[in-house]
Amino acid sequence: MRIVVGARFMKAGRMYFFEPGAVTDYRVNDWIIVRTELGIDAARVQILPTDSPLVQVDPPLGTVVRKASVADVLEINKRERMDTDAALAGAEMARSRNLPMKILGADWQFDGSALTIFYSIDPSGRGPADADLAELNDAFAAQFGTRVELRRMGARDETKVMTGVGTCGRELCCSSWLDKFSNISIRMAKEQDLPLNQSKLTGVCGRLKCCLIYELETYQEVKGKLPRLGETFHIPTCVSGSCGTSGCATTQGVNVVKESIVVGLADGGRAEYTAADLGVTFDPVPAHTRGVGSYGGDEVPRQERPTPVHEGGAKRKRRRRGRRGGRDRGAPPSA
Repeated sequence: MRIVVGARFMKAGRMYFFEPGAVTDYRVNDWIIVRTELGIDAARVQILPTDSPLVQVDPPLGTVVRKASVADVLEINKRERMDTDAALAGAEMARSRNLPMKILGADWQFDGSALTIFYSIDPSGRGPADADLAELNDAFAAQFGTRVELRRMGARDETKVMTGVGTCGRELCCSSWLDKFSNISIRMAKEQDLPLNQSKLTGVCGRLKCCLIYELETYQEVKGKLPRLGETFHIPTCVSGSCGTSGCATTQGVNVVKESIVVGLADGGRAEYTAADLGVTFDPVPAHTRGVGSYGGDEVPRQERPTPVHEGGAKRKRRRRGRRGGRDRGAPPSA
């Protein structure tokens, strides 16, 4: 197997793998200078050199040229300030042209050979025309003296770039450590018995919260093995159905956190039994990887692929339902 080093170009960005090259002294969070197809760039080490097949999902993106020197770190800090200046200048240029778009941020290549400008449009309105974007791109290239790429972003990606604080009081997961978005559905809230309150289930981005998936597997594991609501069974003290009934207890409630159930007894009483009382054991749930540390090979370099949005921000029209009712197969699924 090939020895690779895992590194990120930005905080909470996607993980990329590089061949170590001649460098031997690696430490986590050290800056390194790497060579990619786009040119020379700087990244932070996140996974030390390893040949583990668990991290070799993607082929190496490039090669490590050297560890960042003091001069390189000063240049990295300079580029970060240039990112802010470029975003402000880009926003002013877009505003002066009355374009219906919002400049979210900018990202300079370490060697100055390219500049990426991120933007979004109002989901309820139309975005700028292709000709306007082309003219703006040319204006950006003339202003900054380098190749410029305009990259449109969706609601989740916009929030990731802008950052913020969640209802938990901490920095948003997508901005602080979450490197890839998962597909979140309302079914996840239902399986965890959460109240279907839109204001509590919706994040800063206006979409369902990413954290709805964090404990989902645990709930599925516990609820899948404990007796279900309304299920009738014999309690442990009832040996071989000695009660003379088809079931002397009926499940009335399930507490996933305590791994217990509340049952109604045949004599009219109530009792609580833990999984240990019922002889139920649970398999350990591995670290969640669907959206946390999962790496695919279909994303654009240096930035997560934007959430798919319809061009112009217009909503896709649904076709009419057939006579027999039901959703048309060609229509997008409901949220």
